[in-house]
Amino acid sequence: MKNILLLTNIYPMNDPAYDGTPVCHFFTREWVKQGYNVRVVHFMSLFPRPYYWAGRLFGDTIAAKTGFVTYSHPARHCQNYKVEGVPVLYVPIKKYIPHRNFAEYRIQEAFEHVCKVLAEENFVPDAVTAHFPLPQLEMLYLFKQKFPAAKTCLVLHGDGSQIPEIYKEKYPQYMDAVEVWGFRSLAFKNQFEAGFGARPKEFLCYSGIPESFLSHEDKTFEHGVRKFVFVGSLFKLKNVDVTIKALHLAFPAHDFEFHVVGSGAEDASLRSLMEELGLQSQVVFHGQQKREEAQKIMADADCFVMVSSREAFGLVYVEAMAKGCVTVATKGQGVDGLIVEGENGFLCESNNVEALAATLKQIRSLSAEQLREISRKAVDTASELTDAKVAAYYLNQIL
Repeated sequence: MKNILLLTNIYPMNDPAYDGTPVCHFFTREWVKQGYNVRVVHFMSLFPRPYYWAGRLFGDTIAAKTGFVTYSHPARHCQNYKVEGVPVLYVPIKKYIPHRNFAEYRIQEAFEHVCKVLAEENFVPDAVTAHFPLPQLEMLYLFKQKFPAAKTCLVLHGDGSQIPEIYKEKYPQYMDAVEVWGFRSLAFKNQFEAGFGARPKEFLCYSGIPESFLSHEDKTFEHGVRKFVFVGSLFKLKNVDVTIKALHLAFPAHDFEFHVVGSGAEDASLRSLMEELGLQSQVVFHGQQKREEAQKIMADADCFVMVSSREAFGLVYVEAMAKGCVTVATKGQGVDGLIVEGENGFLCESNNVEALAATLKQIRSLSAEQLREISRKAVDTASELTDAKVAAYYLNQIL
């Protein structure tokens, strides 16, 4: 049985107040099911207490404007817990300035603590994989010194351009310790290679969906495309206002429905925009829904639209494609490359009302057969991105 160690600074916790993305857990959960011996180390930045007071006061505003979620009650001591059978070691590391590197002695303390716990468990990794550069890139370097036979991998959720600023003159040797580089999108991979050059071993690390999310019924589109949907947080960067304005332009007779699933700080302004444009009968706000209910709403829609200003991958796009929705995503962002323009979906600039309206007009001009072909290809694409398939593919790249 292979031993897999995953390092990350974002991972689910036994605390409902923590709202970090579960993207890494979706991989580790599948690896455990597939028979691997998995350990997760969750490194948490621990700031002075006044930072968290500010987070409690302004957390919603920060999230609305930037998409970053502030966690205001971090545990201040190491702890062990499990998430759906995946063992996790939580290690807080003190620091003072966000997005800057940690003091060297803090990194060393954290590393030595992890090594002590692993030794107590007789856990010798065959592979050490990590997500996000800070502090994982330096930790990968240290683990490579400690376990030279272990394969090392870093998955970037951006283009990596911040690495030299974080690690200064040490960044080349840290990067050289990484044997496999994963990228959450083709756009990030291309941007990384433009700055650092191509690495000998690279792969695209897409997330997956439960196989049960795949649609087994073809959409007919007998009435064309009239029912649109958005599922996500109502933050400014999601540009839901752009979608509402574009629908207003593309359907001057207002013969459409737009179902908005989610909550957030932009809720009130979006409702005001709806009233300003006279779309009270067209735009339906469902609020926050459980994942299963959101699936039902997507399954009933013709077209999913989300033109976020910043989207590393956007698993909800794959969920929409799995339901056979004609999917409109952001050009140059996370799923550009996965979605091929006009074949299994459409791509549009993130903050351009006129461009999105033109795309929607293009979609509504297509015949039912053309729409069915795009829908079928979307489902085919999503079927290759189930949780089990992407998790197995990931490990095949690093073992």
